[in-house]
Amino acid sequence: AFGGKLDALVCSAGGSSSLEDPKAMAEFGGVSKEAFMNMYALNCVSKVVAVAAAEAALLAAGGAVVHVSSVSSVIPNDTWMGYSSAMAALDHVVKSQAIGYAGRGVRVNSVNPAVIVTPLAETMVKGLGTSVAGAFALVHPVKRVGTVEETAEAIAFLADNSKSAFITGTCLMVDGGCAVSTWWTADKMK
Repeated sequence: AFGGKLDALVCSAGGSSSLEDPKAMAEFGGVSKEAFMNMYALNCVSKVVAVAAAEAALLAAGGAVVHVSSVSSVIPNDTWMGYSSAMAALDHVVKSQAIGYAGRGVRVNSVNPAVIVTPLAETMVKGLGTSVAGAFALVHPVKRVGTVEETAEAIAFLADNSKSAFITGTCLMVDGGCAVSTWWTADKMK
């Protein structure tokens, strides 16, 4: 926000409680009921609440909303059911908010990254004795993982009304082709 107005709201909170507590992976589709509900609260509900809280400022400025979702939203996975379904719900929220705000001058989109080199991703592979790039490069059709900078550039593009004014309701895959492939299969992870 510049000059006291809100030009763009980036809702990037997210994660998976099952990563923080492996023992929670139990009875409810790979995670405990509590962890499942927490994933929806963190990955979807918090973003709806953030937009509602910023609505007046967004409307006054003709701002843009960019949610950070995940390629997991379009790739069913039984071990990540809570996370991937929460992200699928967020993608639906993006489209619903886009419809609701379009006539009032606010655009709503998301970026949906695949595996990006982050501290959280490095924590995920810590026990494998390899890096994020080593563990996941081959499951991406482009044969590498993404960077934080690539994701940030996509966010900045969608947040910029001078560059993306005619884009709303879009879930932009920043995924090295994962959404159009069968990348998340057990045989590729061996």
